Amino acid sequence: MKAKTNPARKDKVKMIFLLILSFLVIATGSLWAFTSIRKGDIGGAISGGIIALIILIFALFVFIRGSKDMKQGHPLEDERSKRVMEKAMSMAFIVTLYLLLGIGWLSEDIIKFRDVSQATGAAIGGMAILFAIFWLYFNKKEI
Repeated sequence: MKAKTNPARKDKVKMIFLLILSFLVIATGSLWAFTSIRKGDIGGAISGGIIALIILIFALFVFIRGSKDMKQGHPLEDERSKRVMEKAMSMAFIVTLYLLLGIGWLSEDIIKFRDVSQATGAAIGGMAILFAIFWLYFNKKEI
């Protein structure tokens, strides 16, 4: 006989995991900003700081909202929130394909990247920002 899992416990574990993951991403962005400052790369320092700040704001929003929902006895994910997440992910993916095409097309003359990893990092950062924008849009819009 299989024991049923407690949904509230699963939600708490998920919140702790998201908190740890957010902390690691914020620490990485901050470390990137700090090492860029030490190298004299102001652009990298600003990029790392902006990424860390965006993740911090988004993580605080998710944590506060999730904590409030858990206190009220609501699950972290319902069908609407799953649908919003799916739509945001799919739109971010589609728009990122065009972003990658734009980066590839403009990287010869207009955008100068140090190497391929810098272009890849810019594309991944752009995808994260696009996901946040689409999530906010679809979360406010009635689906």
